[in-house]
Amino acid sequence: MKTRTLLLIILIPLFSSLQACGSWWLPRPHKIDIQQGNLLSPEAIAQVTVGMTKSQVVSLIGNPLTSNKINPDRWEYIYSTNRSGEKPNVQRLSLEFQNEQVADLERAGLPAAPDS
Repeated sequence: MKTRTLLLIILIPLFSSLQACGSWWLPRPHKIDIQQGNLLSPEAIAQVTVGMTKSQVVSLIGNPLTSNKINPDRWEYIYSTNRSGEKPNVQRLSLEFQNEQVADLERAGLPAAPDS
């Protein structure tokens, strides 16, 4: 009886302290890196300028990720990376066309263009 009581006195605080520490001692599942969208190279994006035709843009950086049914003259190029334990990184290039030519560019999260 004394041994059992002594064992409980030792084990209960031990397990309680391990519970308070969280799961640092448990193995964690492997999380893969996720990459989605159009890979946007800084060199190619730097060459996209106002006045280019749709076919020139497609030959330079490829087809857009999505097609906009409401506004077919707006193209979105999106690339995102989600690495385990890090905040997701999203890069976006939006092109607005008028008369089949680039009229406006919007860049978000893209690396700076390399110096030529």
